[in-house]
Amino acid sequence: MLLICELQNSLAIIMCAGLTCHLIFNRLEPRTLLYFVLLLVPPPVLLATLVVPHTSSIVSAISLAFVVYLSSLATSIVAYRLSPFHPLARYPGPLLCKITKLWFAGIAMGGKQHLYYSELHQRFGDVVRMGPNELSFCDVNAITPMMGSKGMPKGPWWDGRVPENRGARPLLALRDPEEHARRRRAWNRAFSTPALKDYGILIDARISQLVDILNTKVETPLDLSKWLGFLTLDIMNDVMFSSGGNAMEFEDKDDISRLLRNAQPMALMMSHLPWVSEIFPGIGQGLRAFRKYAAQRVSERKARGCDRTDVFYHLIDEAGLEPAPPSSAQILSDGGLAIIAGAETTSTTLSHIIWFLLCNPTAYRRLQTEVDDPKRDTWVPASQARMPMLNAVINEALRLFPAVLSGSQRAPLIGSGGQTIGSHFVPEGTSAVVHTYSLHHDPRYFSPFPDTFIPERWLTHEEQMTLEPTIFGENEVIHNTAAFIPFSVGPSNCVGRNLAYQEMRMVICTLVSKYEMRFEEGFDVNSWEEDMLDYFVVQRGRLPVILTARSN
Repeated sequence: MLLICELQNSLAIIMCAGLTCHLIFNRLEPRTLLYFVLLLVPPPVLLATLVVPHTSSIVSAISLAFVVYLSSLATSIVAYRLSPFHPLARYPGPLLCKITKLWFAGIAMGGKQHLYYSELHQRFGDVVRMGPNELSFCDVNAITPMMGSKGMPKGPWWDGRVPENRGARPLLALRDPEEHARRRRAWNRAFSTPALKDYGILIDARISQLVDILNTKVETPLDLSKWLGFLTLDIMNDVMFSSGGNAMEFEDKDDISRLLRNAQPMALMMSHLPWVSEIFPGIGQGLRAFRKYAAQRVSERKARGCDRTDVFYHLIDEAGLEPAPPSSAQILSDGGLAIIAGAETTSTTLSHIIWFLLCNPTAYRRLQTEVDDPKRDTWVPASQARMPMLNAVINEALRLFPAVLSGSQRAPLIGSGGQTIGSHFVPEGTSAVVHTYSLHHDPRYFSPFPDTFIPERWLTHEEQMTLEPTIFGENEVIHNTAAFIPFSVGPSNCVGRNLAYQEMRMVICTLVSKYEMRFEEGFDVNSWEEDMLDYFVVQRGRLPVILTARSN
């Protein structure tokens, strides 16, 4: 009996040690491998000495100690996260999401996280608990307090995607608002109105190159999405580094598209589980391969020197406008950012636009009529910016399928204690996101038929009643542009927004003017949406199209 009591006391001590470990994790949130090892291995090994007299061997004692220690730790974590004492206890959400981020990370790896978010918002409401310490908002009133000038900085999502120990972070991943504002100045100059005029010449030249290639492929099925990817990759190389892009000429001989595709799922997993990249630094080979390509492009541009005012010119501050020049690591990280953010997102949206147009012949013909109008300066970017149907088509595609479907995570500033978002308080240590896809499909902000491609919803009321009297005359019309955030908002919004719009207008005008487009016979149009994967940057499937040259 005495031995049993001694064993129970020993096990109770080990259980208390497991509870203490939870308290340490909860307060310090260690993420390095060393801390994990120190907290999870030595305590049960040392405490195993208490149960050695009650087991047959030291191995059995250590095994028992580990089971009790880790079980008490796990039980404590689960109990706390489900308890009414947790800061997010009031918010609804799936049970497994409340317990562990592993559940949602597994869903995200399947590429359909945007649909899961949307489903949960429809089920639980405007605010959903997506993780032990994470909230998702589908509420237009959350946008400004979360992402505006007095909003929250980037969240821990970026610690996993771009760990601190992997060199300087790109602008997109900076969590310090002051550092972000300082680094953003160069980007603002790089995408100013005068700079965009210069880039327009480069874009036009690359579009002409694409047309020359497509002219050799008329009446033959081709994956237009692939060629749009090559086009935007070459454009971003020109805009960023003045030259060097040859994706269209050699059909992406550097295999950059594949590198990006392979890197994104693992990058997303590390984003949802930031501690993974710290504990397993070998994970993420695809990301390293892409960074190697970016480093090569930066090195070539530095060696060539300045022969044109490109984005790189502004990033390295060749004009000497900043107090101190940027580091080589900053230049490298920002160079990689430009390629991903500028090329992939734009080509994805262009592909969506073509798919929507081919699925909606009426909208296609209306856009073609506008582009063909001899009274318009169709080929002048400033004139394109004033073309109602063109911009309506682009915006409607961005509404239904924003290039970043699930938004950008934010978190209260460290030391702030937390931040109020509408009627909700987000405590420090909690991350939050306004889910773009759910917001854009919410009937409270876009009606009628929020899930349907209706570009006319972006036109004036008079134009709507002329073109679609049934849709807009017989239904309640809601069009809340404050809920339209495909490029985010606030100080951390997409710095290349105006370049992206200019590029998309020029490409769409060219394709609609020069070709009649149709899907390849037998193509399942529904497969486009089914193949769309949300890995922060959207991955897309094939877009088999047949082009016919127009006589004009």
